[in-house]
Amino acid sequence: MSYNEQLRCDYLTTNHEGALAWRMTPEWELYSTVVTMMGVEDKFYESGEHRVRRVADLVRKADPDFVARLAIYAREKMYLRSVPLLLLVELSRCHNGDSLVSRAVARTVQRVDEIAELLMCYQWRTGKKRLVGLSCQLRRGLAEAFNHFDEYQFAKYDRKDLRVTLRDALLLVHPKPKDEAQAKIFNKILRKKLAMPYTWETELSRVGKQRFESVDEKDNALKNTWQELVASGRLGYMAMLRNLRNMTNLCIDDDTRDQVCRTLSSPYEVKRSRQLPFRFLSAYLQLTLHPSPQRLWVPPCRKYWASKAYYTMLDKKEQIEVRLKNMRDGRVIAWQSRVCRYPLRQCIAYNSVIRGQMELKQPKLHVRLWARKPLFKSLLQEKDLMKIQKVERMLNHMEKRIQKLQTLAEEEERRFDEDLINGRYQAEKAAKAEKARIDNCTKENKRMQKRLEELGVSREMYIKPFLRSLEQAVELTADNIAGFDKNTRVLLASDTSGSMTIPVSQNSTVECYHIGLMLSMLMKHRCENVVTGMFGDVWKVYDMPSENILENTVNMIQHQGEVGFSTNGYKVIDWLIEENRVMDKVMLFTDCQLWNNQHADAHIASSWNRYKRVVAPNARLYIFDLAGYGQSPVSMRRNDVFCIAGWSDKVFDILAALERGSSAIDEIRRIVV
Repeated sequence: MSYNEQLRCDYLTTNHEGALAWRMTPEWELYSTVVTMMGVEDKFYESGEHRVRRVADLVRKADPDFVARLAIYAREKMYLRSVPLLLLVELSRCHNGDSLVSRAVARTVQRVDEIAELLMCYQWRTGKKRLVGLSCQLRRGLAEAFNHFDEYQFAKYDRKDLRVTLRDALLLVHPKPKDEAQAKIFNKILRKKLAMPYTWETELSRVGKQRFESVDEKDNALKNTWQELVASGRLGYMAMLRNLRNMTNLCIDDDTRDQVCRTLSSPYEVKRSRQLPFRFLSAYLQLTLHPSPQRLWVPPCRKYWASKAYYTMLDKKEQIEVRLKNMRDGRVIAWQSRVCRYPLRQCIAYNSVIRGQMELKQPKLHVRLWARKPLFKSLLQEKDLMKIQKVERMLNHMEKRIQKLQTLAEEEERRFDEDLINGRYQAEKAAKAEKARIDNCTKENKRMQKRLEELGVSREMYIKPFLRSLEQAVELTADNIAGFDKNTRVLLASDTSGSMTIPVSQNSTVECYHIGLMLSMLMKHRCENVVTGMFGDVWKVYDMPSENILENTVNMIQHQGEVGFSTNGYKVIDWLIEENRVMDKVMLFTDCQLWNNQHADAHIASSWNRYKRVVAPNARLYIFDLAGYGQSPVSMRRNDVFCIAGWSDKVFDILAALERGSSAIDEIRRIVV
């Protein structure tokens, strides 16, 4: 026996599909879960509630310094806002004695609305009706964060419809103003006298409250409002990106369109905006295609432990009843011991004493019963009666447990029926909302077509500058990818299975496999010697050009379904072996729930070992985790397998760190809190 083998086997587990996988360390699992988490929405294999509980458990297992650094990393590098706050709240509940939490809070809170968000998260996770007993470290960190903002920022995010308002937060944490001007701002917050900010929300709300004689008159007023907002320079990059469809539907003038395009493609604005790459894809889809209808995803049936235990107990009950019947009939096996195994006869010999007459059936080939003493007939002795009474007590206890489990099973079935009914209701509600959205889009498109006819241009020519600006903005994120040259041979494989077709957030039409395709197209733009494709039931190569990242992504999306909806990732490696293709880097964009739908012994780990041994000994495997379920399809203890998680273009910084011999965990640990 090798102790090394025992340690290695401890890391083995199964993924959500029941296939072989490897566990991650708490730090790795927490990192991959956090950077792929937009909120508390349900995933394909995991509910949002379970995911939050898993994050809380991992925070308690990981090093507190690492958790604080991860919160800062997720906010500053991965551009996430909600998940870092959850990390800090959970950290404050299990760590104290120093100023680690307060320093992390002061650095992580970078927008005014995150102050109230953190307090609401704390109230939600502690289950308290009122914000009493707030962690001292959270209070100190929020008090310091109050001094980072000006009056405009406070007014912009001062919402009155929240359970915890900005005024409540100010009264709770008691920040100390840094000067007299700051003290006046705090007094305005207390007296609710903040000046109305000039934002696109307030301006559009003002227009929306007015009355117009016709729809065209209202559209003209909205058009003028958008043009004024763009000309003022107060329209943020994110707001501009999200409202491209609204501005194009209203046909803004050429000067405004040129200014919008210059802002979208500006390297300075792109870097300052901190946008995730799929935001550009979402805007591109809104302009080029009718947005795909939002599917109502119903999570898979949960495993009813009560029902499972109920049927298991039924089997045991049948066994006990047979045993009791044999004992009452006088057929009792007093003792039985294994003697030896006869290899030539392929049978096992036993020493047995059997009281009473028992009809023996022909034994199986691999088991044969040998009786040392002959069968004989005897009366039931006192100890046999005691055995019968003991078995009867076991049977009565078993019946009580079966009744209890049967009640639980019926309750679970009732809940399941309610879930189905609720699912149908949600599906009908979503279908009605989708129909209303499509009708609204159709009306907007007709009005837009009418305006374009008046201008004498086609829709394709009108939106072409916007599309080109989005392409330039995305290319800026790909030009800084390190570790590649014209001689680097790369294979890019995107997972398009059913579990990858869930939206990244509740209000988004971008799905997880869209992100995988876009990241692969970003790599395609950077590399020269590259093979791209998708895998599901099969692996298929798609030869795409290196230019026009967003257009290539949309074209790849059009091929959805051609490779099936399973997750046979091993076929990517098997194809390389069959074609005898030598690759320097093999990159898989997946949710890591790889399995074999053909129920054979093929697995990506064994295929990778064979590929390394037969074809490319120096190849490296990079797994881009886009879901963060906490398992890896290949052991990460190897020096040729690497895991990268996240949706931001900053994952390529981790890729560059891997080229330097570092990792994502090492990069996080370098952050100074």
